[in-house]
Amino acid sequence: MRTSATGATEHTRVPRADGARAPACGFTLIELLVVLAIVAAMLAAVTLSVGGTGARRLENAARGMQAAMALACERAQVTGRDYGVDLSGGLFRAGPLRAQAWQPLDGASGDPLRTRAIDAGVELRLRRDGRPFPLAKVASPRPALACHASGELTPFELELRSPDVAARWLLHGDLGGTLALERIDEAG
Repeated sequence: MRTSATGATEHTRVPRADGARAPACGFTLIELLVVLAIVAAMLAAVTLSVGGTGARRLENAARGMQAAMALACERAQVTGRDYGVDLSGGLFRAGPLRAQAWQPLDGASGDPLRTRAIDAGVELRLRRDGRPFPLAKVASPRPALACHASGELTPFELELRSPDVAARWLLHGDLGGTLALERIDEAG
């Protein structure tokens, strides 16, 4: 380093003993572009894994509810014991019905029908036998729906919606045990 006549500090390269030029310090444009591309790819992956859009979360909740109901009904038929399902208190709870008693499966168990929270951004509206069935804000001591060992199911219609999504999903269950899921796009 040396100081110029104006008082500014100037950097000079010290020649190497073999007469070759010393390598320049810093990054090339190519290196910077590669780093930016890697960071962009990582951010995209993180964004997709966090949960995606509200519409995707709602669809995942609807498809998950359909799969859980189907599993509860299948298990009732295979085990020969009726299964109850409840959706109150922001929880999905399922378990065997035994002589006027219902014991939902523990949330700590590894069972796919274990008690678990329903996504807080998803609103549920249940109709049973064609009439509105209010879901309590706390967990109910009795199930709202029953899958019978005979293959029958409490007829119901479960609407899943989210305030930030224009579409809603309807899960229908009929007496014969058939479950159907449909997307309803709101006119707008």
